[in-house]
Amino acid sequence: MIKKNELYAIIIIALPLMAAFLAERGMQFIDSVMMGWLGSVALAAGALGTALFFTIVIVCMGILSAVGVFVVREKGANTPENINSIMQQGFCLAIFLSVPSMLLTWYAPSFLLKIGEDPLVVADTALLLHGLLWGLPGFLLFLVLREFISAFSLTSVVMIVSFISIPLTFAANYVLIYGKYHLPKLGIAGIGYGGSIVMWFMFLCLLVYSKKHGLLKKHLAIVPFKFHREKLYDMLYMGLPCGALFLIEAGMFLFVTLLMGYFGIAALAAHQITMQCTNIAYALPIALSMATALQVGHAAGAKDFARAKRTALLSFSIALTISAVIVVIFVCAPHFLVRIFLEKGTQHFQQVKQLATSFLSIAALLLCFDAMQSVANGALRGLRDTFVPMLYSIGCYWILGTGGAYYLSMHTALGAKGIWYGLILGLGSTAIILLLRFFRKLKRV
Repeated sequence: MIKKNELYAIIIIALPLMAAFLAERGMQFIDSVMMGWLGSVALAAGALGTALFFTIVIVCMGILSAVGVFVVREKGANTPENINSIMQQGFCLAIFLSVPSMLLTWYAPSFLLKIGEDPLVVADTALLLHGLLWGLPGFLLFLVLREFISAFSLTSVVMIVSFISIPLTFAANYVLIYGKYHLPKLGIAGIGYGGSIVMWFMFLCLLVYSKKHGLLKKHLAIVPFKFHREKLYDMLYMGLPCGALFLIEAGMFLFVTLLMGYFGIAALAAHQITMQCTNIAYALPIALSMATALQVGHAAGAKDFARAKRTALLSFSIALTISAVIVVIFVCAPHFLVRIFLEKGTQHFQQVKQLATSFLSIAALLLCFDAMQSVANGALRGLRDTFVPMLYSIGCYWILGTGGAYYLSMHTALGAKGIWYGLILGLGSTAIILLLRFFRKLKRV
């Protein structure tokens, strides 16, 4: 039977994280709306650029999620003196990851041209990405601190910083897009540079908070610094499969975005609208997944596996409830969602509206499966089980998901809609398999 304190433990972590993730998605949402102000070509470029950038970011986020699990396990085992060393290795890992991430972001537009994407769209994509990449180190360091703070159930500060960043994103974008206050008029590149400013701002806010907080600051001593190769390897051993898992999922979405580019600017713009709405909705289960990983990890560290099971069941119930509400919004208000991004009379407006409406109705079902597989992943991560779920996900995402998307869109009458049906195949099968694995894993333990 689920206890009230267990429900409270999840809520106190998950609710502020949900708000924080919603705020972060809100920043992406603002970016997309402001791209829409620049026209359908800029919106299509945003679809490619954000898909590439956040594929890279989400892989790093998966790898760095090991930091939070390591911290809560030390807390559960009552060995808090090890946390400072974990944080030092976590910061090192973030800096190491930022170098290849920046290089990939810089050269990504060349890859888009080679696979035949529209050169006009790719030119805008390059401007966006070359602005965003300078914020990558700051954002990865922010992710490390977010894991650390969440492990101490102090997620409200993450929420506050994220909400403050929403108006800052709008202001930075507006000033840099249109060249206000004697600054150069940068167009879509201004959205990239504005995003970089906000990413560094978010990291510095959490750093100042952590250094001032009485409970946290003792675990953030930089001196004496000691590089522990074994601890870093342990983090990578757990984090790399998790990052690969995120890459597999994000790579699937990136693949279908590139595939959508072959159906024209209208289809790509409609896909961007649907993806942004989906990303905002997905912020809720991903926050719940993070809270589940921390609570299951804490219970596993204390060898209380009955509590780990109750926590997971509670999280699955919350995920389904949230998904049901989002389904109603997507099915009942698609025209309203489209009009947020594009004004009536914009070039390709009718085509974009028609396609986005059909995409949103399919995405509603997709979100239910996505929520369940996300929480299942979090529960398995709390048990330090990341490698086998990664292997399962490779099969589901890349055989059923991308394979289904390619076949249904290119070889049936579904056309562009077939891409979204393919995504349902991939995520639905993953959700079922990971749920079964979690409960089998608990029985064996």
